[in-house]
Order: sequence, then C-alpha cells, then structure tokens
Amino acid sequence: MEKVGIGLQGYGSIMSCLYQTDVSKDREFQRLFNRYYRMRQRSQAFYSCFYRFLEEHKFDTALTYEQVLTYLFQETGCIHASFSSKLLATVRPEMPVWDQYVLSNLGLKAPYYSDKYRFQKVLDTYQKICDWYRTPEAQSKIAVFDLNFPNVNITNVKKIDFILWQTR
Repeated sequence: MEKVGIGLQGYGSIMSCLYQTDVSKDREFQRLFNRYYRMRQRSQAFYSCFYRFLEEHKFDTALTYEQVLTYLFQETGCIHASFSSKLLATVRPEMPVWDQYVLSNLGLKAPYYSDKYRFQKVLDTYQKICDWYRTPEAQSKIAVFDLNFPNVNITNVKKIDFILWQTR
C-alpha cells in the first residue's frame, strides 16, 4: 500500500494543477503528468497534440473514450489505447484507466497491433474494463482502499485503479 500513498500524491498534484494552468503550455504540469502516467519517449508532436486536446477538453464532462482515441489516431496515425484512457480519466475521474496492470488483473489482453479490427477491439476492451468496475469484485476493492486510506477524497473508480495498480 506504500505505492498507493505515493501515487495519491502525484495524482493529487495533477488534479489540483489541471484547472489552474494551461496544460498545453505548462511544461511542469506535462513533466508531472508524463512521470505519473509513464508517458515516455514520445515525439514532441505527440505531446503537443495530446496536451492541446487535454486543454481544450478539460471541462468536457461528456467526453468519451472513443472521442479521445479517434482524435489521437487521426493526429498521430497510432491507436493510443492507454494514453487515451489516461487523458479521459483526468478529465472524467469516474472513468477507469487502461494500463498493463489493469489488463493483467482483469484477465484481459490488448488487441494485437497487426489486427485490422484493432480500433474496434480496443473500444470493446475498454468497455470490458468499464463493465468490470461495476462488479461486486471491483466494489470490494473500494472497501480495501477506504480501510487503508479513510480520508482520501477521490472517486470510487480511482480507488479501484489504485488497488489494481498496486497488485502486480
């Protein structure tokens, strides 16, 4: 649970800065976000389009995973399943994050890169993640989190995210 405590600090910093700065220009925010979400070794063009979209949509409570995934695909030519979820979960903290630990803990696999139906399969996989977060098993993770961190004010989805990230 020690990693959860450290993660909570980074997450709190991101969320408190998000609405206080222009994230498309604030290099310190970008470094914090990149470090927290392990967004490494991307081109400057990728970072520019990612943070421009985040800035333009940070108040969009109706933003969807498909919209983010589509935008990043159109701008970069790549399907950024995980980064799309991280942008969405920043704007809408009630949405889960896709990462290798979440997939592993849920018994899911990322679609193959060479699959011509990969875009739709990524959307389907993300929906499976969302569906799992509503199961009794997922809900039990909230109780574990609350027992260890009783006064943390984050969404239940983020609590589940933190527990799944800790389980490696």
